[in-house]
Amino acid sequence: MLHRSHCWWMSSMTAAMDSSPSRSSKQRRQGLLSRTRTFSFLTGRSLMSLLGLVLFFSLASCQRMDPSKHPIVSTNYGKLRGIKKDLNNEILGPVEQYLGVPYATAPIGDRRFQPPEAPGSWQEIRNATQFAPVCPQNVHGVLPEIMLPVWFTDNLDVAAGYIQNQSEDCLYLNIYVPTEDGPLTKKTDESSMNKPRDEDIRDRRKKPVMLFIHGGSYMEGTGNMFDASVLAAYGNVIVVTMNYRLGVLGFLSTGDQSAKGNYGLLDQIQALRWLNENIGHFGGDPERITIFGSGAGASCVNLLILSHHSEGLFHRAIAQSGTAISSWSVNYQPLKYTKILARKVGCTYSETADLVDCLRRKTFRELVDQDIQPARYHIAFGPVVDGDVVPDDPEILMQQGEFLNYDILIGVNQGEGLKFVDDSEDNDGISAAAFDYTISNFVDNLYGYPEGKDILRETIKFMY
Repeated sequence: MLHRSHCWWMSSMTAAMDSSPSRSSKQRRQGLLSRTRTFSFLTGRSLMSLLGLVLFFSLASCQRMDPSKHPIVSTNYGKLRGIKKDLNNEILGPVEQYLGVPYATAPIGDRRFQPPEAPGSWQEIRNATQFAPVCPQNVHGVLPEIMLPVWFTDNLDVAAGYIQNQSEDCLYLNIYVPTEDGPLTKKTDESSMNKPRDEDIRDRRKKPVMLFIHGGSYMEGTGNMFDASVLAAYGNVIVVTMNYRLGVLGFLSTGDQSAKGNYGLLDQIQALRWLNENIGHFGGDPERITIFGSGAGASCVNLLILSHHSEGLFHRAIAQSGTAISSWSVNYQPLKYTKILARKVGCTYSETADLVDCLRRKTFRELVDQDIQPARYHIAFGPVVDGDVVPDDPEILMQQGEFLNYDILIGVNQGEGLKFVDDSEDNDGISAAAFDYTISNFVDNLYGYPEGKDILRETIKFMY
């Protein structure tokens, strides 16, 4: 995309080409050719024609860069050029989209298996009209389908289209800002005013902000696949989606200082820091930030509530279909799965520091494509109790009240348990015997405590 300075340069060149200096055309061509001998195979006329053609199309591109359609916002790191999208709806106004906004430095090389760092700044206007790459993940679907939401598994072809462009340089945000359409002023009552004037009716208050944390069992997904335009316009709220490191790259842990883990959670915390520093430039209120998520995203929301690292970075939370005490929320055997991975890729070192150094030298594809299957309803790579980001077992933290005071909304999504009865061939429902078996199997696999299983089974049956 062309910057303003480039357009100025091309305009100046066009003016120079149109001017009529005292020298003849032949002299000007000879002078130009004498200074560009590497292009001696071109005649002066063909070179000037080519340059004129390039300038014509470049200027046309500059002229098409309509500021009303491509708004520019200044952040603490540099300027962003977004795109304004019309939702073609009588009720919902246009939404400004700023896509692929970096919130951290690329976690590559020595930064792999390390906490995120603040992004670098840029001098020119950065184009923010396209999605950035997604974080590396296995596109072959080795993750058990039972661990993924129905909407995802039933639309794998669509979802796969969003996760093809992968890179470790993936820590980016997408920001959706509602705007007002139509008349922005109204006439005041002329009878009550000596000099009638237009009254500005725009809502100039800073807007609340919502950060969405996607799910996918900590292994799959991207914020790119969630278009937040309608939610932003309907709720008059700035909605932000994000990518965070997944699977091996986001949560590998040796249980010691060599690789503490929880990098994906730290990415989310870094995104919140970025929003607190910069969302005001987009008209957002850093004092009214809500985090929300579904599935593993909801578990992340719960863990952020329990972490002192996120203190003061958000103020409300919404958790849909996931908590930090689910069987799959926390990995209590991180070193076990790290060693399994290390053996698969030829990093069989006894010292964890050497093992991690070896894993850093592998390509991300070598790591994320390994098929490591945990027990049913559990995870191989996910958040761990590291004594820092997750200071203790989430259940203990909740029992002891070790969390800050937030406004919290907790619930489940429609059709939550459909995946567990997905194998039923009866279109009219499920038989009583099959239902009893499904409930018993679910409780036995998911509920880790021997006490109370019978009561839990009967409670679920009563509910349905």
